[in-house]
Amino acid sequence: MGANSKHIARALMDEAKDGLPKVEVGVIPAGEKVKIEIEAEDFTSLRAALNSFLGWAYCADGVLDNG
Repeated sequence: MGANSKHIARALMDEAKDGLPKVEVGVIPAGEKVKIEIEAEDFTSLRAALNSFLGWAYCADGVLDNG
């Protein structure tokens, strides 16, 4: 993520604030990385949130890299 990490973290923070069911998410910019903390009520919710946030981060990084 590198130079894009602050922008990606900001975008993911908006998603984390939306209040996902059965999941609490924290997004923390950490230098050139983004730390995503997920706490879920069950494994299925954890997996869904993890897939969503990693997918959104990957997509945002691609958009920022390629305009």
